[in-house]
Amino acid sequence: MEFKLHSDQATNSVRQMLAARSRSSVGALATELGIKDTTLRAAITNESLRLKDFLRIAEHLGFSVVVKDNEQ
Repeated sequence: MEFKLHSDQATNSVRQMLAARSRSSVGALATELGIKDTTLRAAITNESLRLKDFLRIAEHLGFSVVVKDNEQ
């Protein structure tokens, strides 16, 4: 499965990663990561998720983040 962040919101990608793992609870994910539930929900809702948190979420859910040179 591949997500292109330049054409999709990072927060939508979080929801897609959760769905790909048959999970729907942002609250449970927040608890597992040690992030306050309300903080993570607000970041997703406001589209202000930090890159550091996005990377932690991706790794926790078994995804990797790849940066690709567009000039190739």
